[in-house]
Amino acid sequence: MQLKGYLTHKNVFLFGLILIAVGMPLSRFLVSVSYFVLLGNWVIERNFVSKWNAIKKSKAFWAFVAIYLFYVIGLLWTSDYAYGLKDLKTKLPMLWLPLLFFTSPPLIKKDYHLVMHFFVLACIIASFCSTAAYFGILHKKVHNVRDISLFESHIRFSLMIVLSIVYMFFCFLKPLLLKQKPIYLIVIGWLLFFLIFLQSFTGLIILSILAIVGIIIFLFSKQSVVFKTIFLILVGGAFLYTVYLIRDEYQKLYLINEIDFKTLPDYTKQGHAYYHEKNYRLTENGNYIYILMCEEELKKGWVKRSNLNYDSLDAKKNPLRYTLMRYLTSKGLTKDSAGFSKLTDTDIRCIENGYPNYLYTNPTNIRTRIHEILWEIDRYRCKHETNGHSLTMRLEFWKTAYHIIKQNPWFGVGTGDVEMAFKDQYKKENTRLQKEWQLRSHNQYLAVTVALGLVGLLVFLIHLFAPFFSKKKLSVFFIFFLLIELLSFINEDTLETQAGLTFCVFFTQLLFHNDEYNV
Repeated sequence: MQLKGYLTHKNVFLFGLILIAVGMPLSRFLVSVSYFVLLGNWVIERNFVSKWNAIKKSKAFWAFVAIYLFYVIGLLWTSDYAYGLKDLKTKLPMLWLPLLFFTSPPLIKKDYHLVMHFFVLACIIASFCSTAAYFGILHKKVHNVRDISLFESHIRFSLMIVLSIVYMFFCFLKPLLLKQKPIYLIVIGWLLFFLIFLQSFTGLIILSILAIVGIIIFLFSKQSVVFKTIFLILVGGAFLYTVYLIRDEYQKLYLINEIDFKTLPDYTKQGHAYYHEKNYRLTENGNYIYILMCEEELKKGWVKRSNLNYDSLDAKKNPLRYTLMRYLTSKGLTKDSAGFSKLTDTDIRCIENGYPNYLYTNPTNIRTRIHEILWEIDRYRCKHETNGHSLTMRLEFWKTAYHIIKQNPWFGVGTGDVEMAFKDQYKKENTRLQKEWQLRSHNQYLAVTVALGLVGLLVFLIHLFAPFFSKKKLSVFFIFFLLIELLSFINEDTLETQAGLTFCVFFTQLLFHNDEYNV
C-alpha cells in the first residue's frame, strides 16, 4: 500500500509538470490548473517532517528561494503595499516550485524526456495555430506578424521556441535514436522557420549566440580536422552573409535619391498646393518623406477607402497620417491623390495595421526586421524619436531605471514602489515618451536593482548562479537553458510576468534535478 501511494503521488506530480509544460505555450488556464494539482498533491502526500529535513540543510534550495525572500523583506521600505503584495503573488512560483522539486519523489530519465517532449509538441501546436491565424484560417484579428502569438507574448513564445530547437538538436545528437533523427530534423527546421516568421529579434539573437557557443564547444571536441574545417567554412559563410545583409540594408537606408529642391512643383495635378519641408530631410527607401505633400487630397482619398479616421492612430499606436506618408514614400509615390490612387486594398490594410514601409509587410524576410531596426536607430540618433519603436524605447527605459537606481543605490525603492518610482522619474525627466509607452525597465537586472538595490542584485545573481555552485558538473543542455534565461534578462524583465517567471523557474528546477541531458 505504501509503494502504491508513493507511485500515485509521483504520477500526479509528473502529470502536474506535464500540464505546466503544455500550458506555457498553449494555455495560461492549464498552468493555473497545474498549480492546484501540484500543490494539492504535495499537501495530501504529507510527510512534512521529512520534507523539512530535505530542504533544511540544502544550500541549493535556499540559494534558489533567497531572492523571493528578499522581495518579502523589501516590503519593509515600501509605501504601496497593495502593489507589493500583488508582485509577491506573481512571483510566488519562485518559492513553491523549488519547494516542490526538492521535496517530491525524484523523476527518472524517461519522465524528464516525457515532460520535454510534451513541451515541444505544445510549441509546435501553438506555432501551427499562429500560422493559421496569420493566413486567416483562424478568425483572429492580426495587425502585424507579432500578433500571431495567440497564447503568449511573442517574446516569451520565442524563448520557448528557442529552447525547443535546442532540445531537439540535443536529441538529434544522441547516437541511439537513429529512427527519430529525421523527425527531429523536421521539427528543428519548422521551428527555425517559424522563429524567423515571428520576427522575434530577441529569439533570433539568443539562438545565434547559442550557436556560437555550440561551435566553440564543437571546435574543442575530438572531431576530425576535415569535419571541423567544413563546419568552420559553413559557419564563416553564414556569418559573412549576415554581415552582408546588415551592411546592404544600412546602405539602402542612407542611399538617398537626390533631387533638386528648386525644381519641385508648387501644385498637384488637381490644383492644390504642395507642401515641401526642405530643412527636415528624413527619407524612406532613399526617398524624401516631407516633400510633395498635399494632406487635403490624402484625407479625401483616405475617407473613401478606410473606416479609420485619418487623424487617428494605426494598430501600432502611431499617427496614421504619418504611417500613410511614410508608406507612400517607401513606394516612391507622391503624397497626393495621384500617389494615393496607386495604393491597393492590401496596401490600405497594411497602413491601418501600422506598416510604414511596404518592405515590412513580408514576415519571412529577415531583411525586413534588419531594415526596421536600423531605421529606428537612425531616427533616435537624428531626432531622438522613440515612441512605438521597441529597440530605442528600451534605451529610454534603461536610462530612467538608471536614474532611479542612482537615487536608491543600496536597497532600492522597495518591492511595492517600482511602478510609482518610474512614473515619478518620467515626470522629472519630462520624457518624450507618450504616456502609453512610459513602461518599466524591460531589463531584469535593472528591474531587480530598482526594487531591491545593489544588495538585492547580488542576491539575485546568487539565485541565478546557484546551479554552478551546487553541482560539480552541469549538463550541457542545462547550461544552454541558463544562457537563454540570462540573455533574455538583458532585453526583457522576464520575471515580472507570471508566464516568463514560470518558464524560467520551471525549467531551472526541472533540469537542475536531472543529469540525463548530457550528450
